[in-house]
Amino acid sequence: MKKIRYSVIPLLMLATVAFAQNFIYDVDCTNYFDDMLYDRVRRIIRLPTVNGLIPLKCDFHNHTVFSDGDVWPAARVTEAWQDGLDAIAITDHTYMSGANPRGGLTGGPNRSFEIAKPEGERLDLIVIQGTEISRIHPDGGHLNALFITDAEKTAGLPGEEAVKEAVRQGGLVIWNHPPYPGKTYTSILYDVNKRLIEAGHIHAIEVFNYGEWYPRVLGWCRDFNLAPVAATDVHYLTSNFYRLSDKTFRPMTIVLAREKTQEAIRDALLQRQTIAFFKGMLAGNADLLQAFFFASVSVKKISEFKRGKRDPNNFIAMDPYDTPNEEEQDMNLYLVTNPYDVPYVLVLENGRKMTVHANSEITFDMPAAVKEMKADIINLHTYENETLKVSIPLPQ
Repeated sequence: MKKIRYSVIPLLMLATVAFAQNFIYDVDCTNYFDDMLYDRVRRIIRLPTVNGLIPLKCDFHNHTVFSDGDVWPAARVTEAWQDGLDAIAITDHTYMSGANPRGGLTGGPNRSFEIAKPEGERLDLIVIQGTEISRIHPDGGHLNALFITDAEKTAGLPGEEAVKEAVRQGGLVIWNHPPYPGKTYTSILYDVNKRLIEAGHIHAIEVFNYGEWYPRVLGWCRDFNLAPVAATDVHYLTSNFYRLSDKTFRPMTIVLAREKTQEAIRDALLQRQTIAFFKGMLAGNADLLQAFFFASVSVKKISEFKRGKRDPNNFIAMDPYDTPNEEEQDMNLYLVTNPYDVPYVLVLENGRKMTVHANSEITFDMPAAVKEMKADIINLHTYENETLKVSIPLPQ
């Protein structure tokens, strides 16, 4: 029995050492984290400062349980903070029939904002008071009025009059999902909306809503001098629809503002300093998109070399400007750096594609005689069926 007892001790010691080694060197360390802290985690969305203006991440279209949403107003704010936003608007519906309370909830159409605001103040997230003026066509469709003081005064009014009331309160109006609530998803400029635009009562328009992209509407931004907006129009949990991961973001409007304040956001919207960001794409004014792109990426020459003669009959392109050449060439090797969260897909003059991924660097060869690289950035949209074209200087 003693022999058995003594032989067990080394085995126990060996098992203990093995367990300790497995624990120390276990690459999967998820068991170290405290689940109680997950609700305090906020993602960081990296965007460039453009012309001295701060890129604020905003969602101007959100619903709560006080209209037809499934989320409590304070939870909607917490969720937006976790998603990395700087500002949201609470835009529960008001209708011709009144405030549209949900079930037994009462308190009028301002109640959801009143509940959401303290949570925004706690988290340093701007909560904008708003309402969705919801009418059928031809009475204006759905329009979000932001920066208002009393949503209840828009309830029960015809669409055009409700918009005018919002403007009287200092409101700024966004035309939501323009194809809806028509019978088809063709974007139509209704007479009432045209009147409101011409009167200066519609200031912005959604070019992306929920999961829908409206290229024709982006054309209206230029034609009628409207600020482009992308919004979730979220009614449920954003994670239920967008399935957010490290590489995806909820739709948002990038507002280039002088500071992080509600007043600065309003001024930037009035000045059309907005870019719609959705599904890895940007949409907006060409000059603004160009400034955003050049604020995002940098190009650096990292070496020089000579490329030998090539057989045009046995040629495989390795770089965007790679071409068969029977003569020796002086070449430069360049490094493109993009430390931000927007990718760029470039189609070059020779038709080849080069993707500058978010938070990454990429190298490419270029003949030393080439001083600039011309490209069409096909995920940056400037107009209906138009994308941003740039000429990128190459350091010598």
